[in-house]
Amino acid sequence: MNATTCPDRADTLLCLGRVYRAHGLSGEVKVIPETADSTKLESASALYMGQTPDTARRVNVQGVRRQYARKGLLVLLKLENVDSREAAEALRGALLYAQAEAAGDLARNEFSWRDLTGFAVIEENGDRVGTVEDVLAFPGQEMLVIARNERPSAMVPAVPEFVAAVDPEAKRMTLRTIEGLLDA
Repeated sequence: MNATTCPDRADTLLCLGRVYRAHGLSGEVKVIPETADSTKLESASALYMGQTPDTARRVNVQGVRRQYARKGLLVLLKLENVDSREAAEALRGALLYAQAEAAGDLARNEFSWRDLTGFAVIEENGDRVGTVEDVLAFPGQEMLVIARNERPSAMVPAVPEFVAAVDPEAKRMTLRTIEGLLDA
């Protein structure tokens, strides 16, 4: 892998996916897309990989394939200098970024779940629930960790069935609750 970090500021990187695990013996990795439009990830010739934008290093993409699984769409990437299953497995959990201008602008209604950290959370009836404290990556989907005043944090699946609306300008997310969703 090329050892260059992103030449621009870290806030110019857009998170496109997360390495889920190795695939096969030749160094391919399975990537869970972080955006609704996986073509941004699939069309990149180079990405930045790391746990944060500040630590991300440039990697060249040598091949891209799609795989449909029970978990949804996965993107299989062959990265330069990742030539074995062991090398691919070492990348598990790494985030893949692209320069925002190279990835294209997100559509007005498109966002990455990780962008919701710090957003206020309200129910559809207007009651305040808390604040998105973290986003945890699980194989099936991301889970939003919602910090609540004087109550334990709640984990809510980051899926449209529960996330009714997101207002990036107001930094607010509207939650569609069902009985037991917020019980701790």
